[in-house]
Amino acid sequence: MPPVRIRSVDQAISIVPHLLGYRPEEDLIVLVVGPTLEVTVRASLDQVDSPAGFAHQLGPVALRFPDAEFLVIAYSRDIDHARSVLLLAQAGLGPDRICDAIATDGDRWWSLYCEDRPECVDGHQIQTDAAIQAEAVYRGLGVLTDRKTLAATVSGPDAELLASESQLLEQARAFAAGLTNDEATEALTEIVGQAFGTQTPPGPEAALRIACLLADDRLATTVWVSTCQSAARPLLEVWTAVLAHTPEELATRPLMLCGLAAWLAGDGALESCCLERAARLDPKDNLFGALDFLQRSVLHPADWLDINPDPNLLAAGILADLTGVQEPPDRPGPRQRPGRSGPQRRRRAGGGPGRRSDRRRRRG
Repeated sequence: MPPVRIRSVDQAISIVPHLLGYRPEEDLIVLVVGPTLEVTVRASLDQVDSPAGFAHQLGPVALRFPDAEFLVIAYSRDIDHARSVLLLAQAGLGPDRICDAIATDGDRWWSLYCEDRPECVDGHQIQTDAAIQAEAVYRGLGVLTDRKTLAATVSGPDAELLASESQLLEQARAFAAGLTNDEATEALTEIVGQAFGTQTPPGPEAALRIACLLADDRLATTVWVSTCQSAARPLLEVWTAVLAHTPEELATRPLMLCGLAAWLAGDGALESCCLERAARLDPKDNLFGALDFLQRSVLHPADWLDINPDPNLLAAGILADLTGVQEPPDRPGPRQRPGRSGPQRRRRAGGGPGRRSDRRRRRG
């Protein structure tokens, strides 16, 4: 399918909610433009309204795309605040690489580069482009009311549901605690595989068993390195269903696996929601550090096939090609489960949900 063409500021403002999946409010949006739109990067204005904050959140964008230009849009009811952030963006991304810098309150827009013209003082009324919005919807790019609605999909169960499922949770804890390493690996593979294969979200009992099993570092790492782009969208359904039943003390690992699947599926907004909730729960978790690094590095999901997926390396800020770094001997590989003998491992190597076997095909 050919790329969507953006030929005006009004078209850009019209399509941004579809690119994000929700309507931005107090946000800075950077459209990275090569010959086509490469990627859409978003940050909250309060995260980037200082030089240090901008450098931390968006500094890697200019380095990651050295030949690209940037269309920068600041959304805010406080236009002065939006303009001040645009000036930081100009300094941080390079003024010669910004094709336009737009401040908008949702009704009107102002360009940083025409403020001195009389006709620009009062801004321009936004002319919503219905055609480009219709094209975005046709491509499956829907829009939620706001970011809170999106965040609610990974916010976890309410107190009433937690109370009603407390006995199931205790049973799931006992189930996970009673398994050997091999049995735990087999159980997690079976539960996730059944949900993945039948395209049926796991119910409360299965979801809580998954959450309890993922508390094991070894199993969580195995699932992380085995996730592949071709399975990302179905896995999103699995992880959001798991999170709907998971209490906070067990939520970080499913959140990070959901965030990884969201990134691989091109849903950066949902990835950010997963990261933000996990940052409040357990920012020291290695999977959190790994996903946070992937997001700040502005990697394209297709790069996942070629980088070393070890979350310990990524959390340490090390981005290495698979052939560039010797992998730790105790790290479960992308087509290998710990605790299995050679013949068993070979029999299971090609199957299972989310397996990174597409890496083998690409690398020949």
